[in-house]
Amino acid sequence: MFDSSKTRGSCCINHQSHSDSALDILNERYARGEINSEEYLERKRELTEQKQTISIKKR
Repeated sequence: MFDSSKTRGSCCINHQSHSDSALDILNERYARGEINSEEYLERKRELTEQKQTISIKKR
């Protein structure tokens, strides 16, 4: 379960750190066996594409 109290004050300093945090959480969930490899790869692809889109818009 997500505990929002841990992120108060540090959320969304910039999109880069937010995306990295999401990837870190995804990696941890996969490592704990909470999600299977198919779900892991799909979500990782979505996060990576989102990160690339944000980078392109900043230019």
